Amino acid sequence: MRYVIVGASAAGVSAAETIRQRDPAAEIVVISDERLVYSRPLLSYYLAGHLTEEGLLYRPRDFFERMNISVLDRALALDLEKCQVEVEHGPPVPYDKLLLATGASARFPRAEGMKKDGVFGLRHLSDVEGILPRLAEVKKAVVLGAGLVGLKAAAGLRERGVEVTMLVSSRQVLSQMLDASSARFFQDLFEQHGVPTITGVKPAAILGKDRIEGVETASGEVFPCQLVMVGKGVDPNLELAEGTPIRVDYGVVVDKYLATSVENVYAAGDVVQAMDVVRGESWINALWPCAVEQGRIAALNMLGERVPYRGSTRMNSVQFFRLPVISAGLAVLTPGPLGGRSGEHDSTIEDRPSPTVYWKVFLKDDTIVGFVVMGDIERAGLLKILMEKRVNVSAIRDDLLGPRLDLGFLLPFIAENRERFDEPEMQELVETVGV
Repeated sequence: MRYVIVGASAAGVSAAETIRQRDPAAEIVVISDERLVYSRPLLSYYLAGHLTEEGLLYRPRDFFERMNISVLDRALALDLEKCQVEVEHGPPVPYDKLLLATGASARFPRAEGMKKDGVFGLRHLSDVEGILPRLAEVKKAVVLGAGLVGLKAAAGLRERGVEVTMLVSSRQVLSQMLDASSARFFQDLFEQHGVPTITGVKPAAILGKDRIEGVETASGEVFPCQLVMVGKGVDPNLELAEGTPIRVDYGVVVDKYLATSVENVYAAGDVVQAMDVVRGESWINALWPCAVEQGRIAALNMLGERVPYRGSTRMNSVQFFRLPVISAGLAVLTPGPLGGRSGEHDSTIEDRPSPTVYWKVFLKDDTIVGFVVMGDIERAGLLKILMEKRVNVSAIRDDLLGPRLDLGFLLPFIAENRERFDEPEMQELVETVGV
């Protein structure tokens, strides 16, 4: 049996490892233009100088060789009738089972000069390796966008001593992660650390010929700089699936076994549109832990084990200037893949027990659909469990942000709703405690 995996990041590597563990004799081929197995979420720490390249690696440099996995260059096209993948160098690669783990790419704004030398995303190791040699000549940088990657890029450059300005088309930073109150706090925090943020502006052109000289906005204002970084989110890499019988919406659509609409073809990771347990609909949650789990589940199903994927939900955890924040679920209202709004909340509860601690829970029909915790983040795990179980919390609503919220306090509540908490470990805990 030959398993072909397109993509060598979180989902692809997880799938390859799972197949090898279950079938030592399987033929596994990975198609990717990257050979190192590294953590993309840690790239900003490499940029800031907190990690070396070696510190990014979560598998040995010779991982594929150790696992007896062949690695080929970039995939160009799929021939689904012949069950093969066309690659950049060499003959087409036949498969018995195929996994699309093509990930996502940085979303660049539509502005003149975006392809100029000196404009970078923060998605690949090659991005940071292209930036670092330039820093000796860079005094000012402009970051376009203030999503999670944009703020990470700005913080990393600032720690390198670069003057940074963030230009944001939306009204707030982290508009896909935080509510307005917590976002305002982080915008102020960045400005306190020397990173001004200009909201409501759009880039029109990247200035300069042989090198970057500045960014001009749609209003005509110019921000001088020698480096431009883009942090406006990501888009799934759908090129291989488009124009084929594989069903594509905003991402590659899969069933509960992570199988696509084409027999023997599966998908996992940031390219996948799978079930979101909070939204109750198909969605893309481009998160590292989701990709790892999807890669594992897809591999098990490619091996014939028929393991359903239970779904995921959005959850981001980050720390800026030593202040942590976690956002999960519908902490903001975002347009669905087909337009409109998805899963709007109907009430909220919030508390700010100190200037650097902020908690907010979003509810719909007395179930938690999202939350933001900043500063003191210990309650995030319990809130996530309650949110994912879609359990009515009206009986404990007043305690969700109170001092009593811990596992001991929740056990009687869990026992009363044991049909929702069906994991063997949770059932065993309830029985052991005797509630």
